[in-house]
Amino acid sequence: MSRSSVVVCTDEVLGTISPLLYGHFAEHLGRCCYDGLWVGPQSPIPNKGGFRVDVLDALKRLGVPQLRWPGGCFADSYHWREGIGPPERRPRTLAESCGHQSVETNQIGTHEFMALCREIGAEPYLAGNVGSGSPQELMEWVQYCNATADTTLVRERAANGHPEPMNVRYWGVGNESWACGGNYDALDYAKEFKRYATFIKQVDHGVQLVACGDHSPEWNAKVVEANCRHLHLMDHLSIHRYWAGGHSTDFSEAEYYQLQRGPDVVDGDIRAADAMLTYFERPGHRIGIAFDEWGVWHPDATIASDFEAPSTLSAAVTAAGVFDVFHRWSGRLTMANIAQIVNVLQALIQTQGEHMWLTPTYHVFAMYAAHRGARAVRTEITGADMRAMPAVRQPFPVPQMEPGTLSMLSASASITDGGVAISLSNRHMTQTQEVEIELRGRTATRAVASILSGDGPNACNSAAQPSRVGPSEHVISVTEGKIIMALAPCSVQTVMVSDRG
Repeated sequence: MSRSSVVVCTDEVLGTISPLLYGHFAEHLGRCCYDGLWVGPQSPIPNKGGFRVDVLDALKRLGVPQLRWPGGCFADSYHWREGIGPPERRPRTLAESCGHQSVETNQIGTHEFMALCREIGAEPYLAGNVGSGSPQELMEWVQYCNATADTTLVRERAANGHPEPMNVRYWGVGNESWACGGNYDALDYAKEFKRYATFIKQVDHGVQLVACGDHSPEWNAKVVEANCRHLHLMDHLSIHRYWAGGHSTDFSEAEYYQLQRGPDVVDGDIRAADAMLTYFERPGHRIGIAFDEWGVWHPDATIASDFEAPSTLSAAVTAAGVFDVFHRWSGRLTMANIAQIVNVLQALIQTQGEHMWLTPTYHVFAMYAAHRGARAVRTEITGADMRAMPAVRQPFPVPQMEPGTLSMLSASASITDGGVAISLSNRHMTQTQEVEIELRGRTATRAVASILSGDGPNACNSAAQPSRVGPSEHVISVTEGKIIMALAPCSVQTVMVSDRG
């Protein structure tokens, strides 16, 4: 058994962890929205206003700080007016996202989405149509949602059942405009962003606008530089990143460890964007990074499978590593949204007919909830095993990677006046790892751990086995202020530590 140590530097605060770093994403793609979140008011499956009650209850238990909608690639062919008014009179339109065509019934529109957000307590984040839309269309959507003046659009909103403003604060100006959002080059998109943002902020100067970034440093630098005289219009810059490592459940040892490199790739994306933004920013206006699409995209999550694949313990471990990265960058990162909330890609919840189950990734979100709103502090890891990793040259969604090393231990910590939360992941595929934890600046007096592990890295829940993988709680002994734990292979743990300063 290998042994490593983690020192939690409680006196070295990195930033406050915004709850929005634990945001979610619901796209009209596959069975995420329709047949996942939504079954319709007439469905025999218990629902509230068309949304599945069991899914709603699970999301309310978890807490959903933010929900991004309606895309994704779908956003740049979505026209919001088609989704308002009496549902039976809404048009059936042709929808396209990620190369998949379907019929869009528009039964989930602006009002239904806002009802969902109110029900689960989520901050709405709307992705606007730049690719096939216009500044007029998007500024009218902002007016419809947020305005209080006695305009025709505000009267129409009231007639449709929402007299008070919806107060949508976060708006994306396009999605992946370098690809499915219009195949723009960076400078053309930069001009479009400036034009759209100017008119949106004329309608509501209090909204937060997200410019369409990429994991490409070149694209991001060109977009920001071209707007350097108008950066007051840009509140956040988005980054999207997916990764994979073999089939969702039938993967080799090498593919398993390739999947665990995802958090390191995310760290590199944020590091590059932070350096670029620091160069261009002006005093008094800091641009946040919105990592508003991220997660595992297994090669078996294809059009043929409605972009679904089993969500495994190994995927949950890599998600935990991403959160550790997010905590370290909490001074720059302002929001993040995993793809996606139900059924599609690295889903937190999966459904099959009347059955619903929680995935290991859902449990990681719940285990990390203690960090929301807390102050991230630096952690020092010593003695952890390191694995040499080869270069990777594979097509999307696998990122291009240079040779490097992968730590078998990932960790992050946060503090509040009530104590310390420490999260750790053992990335070893088959080996237990012993870890000694010490607080610097405080003294641990009691520790309780929530532990997520399973009978293998490909373990997952299903309709037949909805509880195969789930967390368990354990009291951990504290000896002379130190905590010693044996971490099971491919596992995640969050330790809640009572302390005295």
